[in-house]
Amino acid sequence: MRSLDLEQLRSFVAVIDARSISAGAAMVFRSQSAISEQLQKLEAVVGAPLLLRSRNGVTTTPTGERLLAHARQLLEIGEFALRDVQQAAPTTDVRLAISDYFRPADVAALLRHVARACPQLRLQVTVAQSAAIVEGHARRDYDLALVMEVKPARAGGRPLRREALAWLAAPQFRHREGEPLPFVLLPDSCAVHRTAVRALVERGIAHTVAHTCSGVAGLQSAIAAGLGVGCLNASAVVEGLVPAPRALRLPALPSVAFRLLTPPRGSPAALLEAGAVLSAHFR
Repeated sequence: MRSLDLEQLRSFVAVIDARSISAGAAMVFRSQSAISEQLQKLEAVVGAPLLLRSRNGVTTTPTGERLLAHARQLLEIGEFALRDVQQAAPTTDVRLAISDYFRPADVAALLRHVARACPQLRLQVTVAQSAAIVEGHARRDYDLALVMEVKPARAGGRPLRREALAWLAAPQFRHREGEPLPFVLLPDSCAVHRTAVRALVERGIAHTVAHTCSGVAGLQSAIAAGLGVGCLNASAVVEGLVPAPRALRLPALPSVAFRLLTPPRGSPAALLEAGAVLSAHFR
């Protein structure tokens, strides 16, 4: 007997509420291609088109409109059932450390999403540099650790995503010819700092570290203020930053990998399950 998939319905409702597939994908923390695939499968199950696309956005077909009301009810019932079952389940404290390079604009919403979907997990979150997180995880200060690594990636753990590194500057940034190029970076304990400086030295570009920041938020602000050129991964690029001028002839940079370091073997099953949950939500 065929039935409706709740995750497909969740994606369908998100797309209709957002009036676009891309915005709907962001609401449920999935890629646009994954959402499109889910919608295609849902239409195949229903046996009729559900969406109309136009310049004004996405709307429902008559069949989609009928399904939308059912979808909202089913999702509400599903959430109620999950809460009811999980109220009796024991909570698990999870010490989670996250690299401050990891999707800084999205991480708070991701954590809220996980807390809502998995109330049995009680997260204790630390945001720090990857080098400190790796050391803390090795000391078992953290149960789970989401770190950023410049390739080659370390073995072990669960790979989550890859992102490009890029040189960035403020639109108003200007470099005086003949002077060392000013850079804004995190301390040299940061792998991105070391990668950037190594690339500049190998290219023979005269440079100076004009400003050192304690975290990515400070780095974003310093670059936007025009204090120098900086280096960020794709998901850490914010409004007000633009690619560094091509005239500077800056070297190409490698990509970075985000990886979830999991609890060691022999850890409680609940912690191992928490690793699987976070891996699924944080891609």
